[in-house]
Amino acid sequence: MSDPHLQKAIDELRTELEALPSDAPGRERLVALLEQVEAHAASDQGTVPHEPLVDGLDAAVTEFEVEHPRATALLQRIVSALSSMGI
Repeated sequence: MSDPHLQKAIDELRTELEALPSDAPGRERLVALLEQVEAHAASDQGTVPHEPLVDGLDAAVTEFEVEHPRATALLQRIVSALSSMGI
């Protein structure tokens, strides 16, 4: 992964999700999105389609902004980092 801002946001989101109760609303979806971002970052952006990833992140920002404001802020940072990478 070449973008340190993206890696930092991923690490912070992982920590945030680990702190949520396992039955927290939306937690599973956020974990799945984090796994997609990590797969994308690990693939050097070549083998994971970009649009579904970014669309999923954008939808999650809207969906979780009230229930999980910190996770939402981290998702927005990830979207911004991906955008700065041309994704």
